[in-house]
Amino acid sequence: MSSAVRLSLRSFDDAVRRAYARLFAGDPDKSPEMLDWRFQRNPHGPAKFAVAVADDIVIGMIALVPTRLRSAAGEVVGYQAIDTIVDPACRGQGLFVKLGALAQDPAQLGGAVLWGLPNANAAPGWYGQLGWTNFGSVPMLIRPLRTGFMLGRLHKSLRAIDFRLVGSAHELFDPLDRETLPDFDGLWNAMKPTLGISVDRSPEWLRWRLFDKPEAVYRLVAARRGAQLDAVVATRIADKHGARLCYCIDALARPGQAQQLATMLRSELANAARNGAEAALAWCAPHDPAYAAFRKAGFIPFPARLRPIEINFGARGLNPEGEAAVAAPWTISLLDSDTN
Repeated sequence: MSSAVRLSLRSFDDAVRRAYARLFAGDPDKSPEMLDWRFQRNPHGPAKFAVAVADDIVIGMIALVPTRLRSAAGEVVGYQAIDTIVDPACRGQGLFVKLGALAQDPAQLGGAVLWGLPNANAAPGWYGQLGWTNFGSVPMLIRPLRTGFMLGRLHKSLRAIDFRLVGSAHELFDPLDRETLPDFDGLWNAMKPTLGISVDRSPEWLRWRLFDKPEAVYRLVAARRGAQLDAVVATRIADKHGARLCYCIDALARPGQAQQLATMLRSELANAARNGAEAALAWCAPHDPAYAAFRKAGFIPFPARLRPIEINFGARGLNPEGEAAVAAPWTISLLDSDTN
């Protein structure tokens, strides 16, 4: 690059679109439809981008997705940092750290918290040079659904020994769709005091996240008592990492309904196995109210050393309000991942 590198914080525009097409060429999660959905239609607000430009070409960027973060104490504005990338020809110039510093300038960003799920390459920069609090690897749980999934990892020839490890599905739970999703509001309001800090799961946001996302099909079911929702479970089946996996995207229940939630999880695992899923994955920390239900449904902690990829979790408060939020226990699930 012959000209000086210029850094700026900007909105989603044609230059950013072209940068995605060039820097993430062939990535189906970065299609034009996906970019429009994620960065322009999010009900929490439009995205911002920390970008580095040389010769009128974006050579590095960090996408900053707005997230309303709620807790029993109230709400703060946060941004999730995703899609951190520097052009391979421009690496070694410290651009990542410069972009990260720009991204967490509160005067320009306008938020109280910057948080994210950095991979192995990005984590040292965020934690070591940009002052993030390191919460460790994401709290991943696993539940094998077929014997072939586990045995095949011992030896390929053993994959043929394949039978189900879960029972039958219980068709007792109501599917939720765009029209019935507003019923979720009462459940969410009852749960908020138990969650520490989490991304606001309003019906509007869930509709965008689960029903408007291009080329993604989620299953969302609920347990009811009359018109009241007691628990919901969201899942998605996808072929990833050499297996057919059921992702337990989220599992939420009113206080005192852990047993009901465990029953729902077991039923959804059986439904997933019936549709070919070999194992189920979830994110759920021991302090999460849903953790007991996941364990009752047969999930166990998935050691970081055995996972197919490294995903970390961290955040930085950008003002006193944000620092207090970061210090609180966080509740995250796969619903908060930008790749599921």
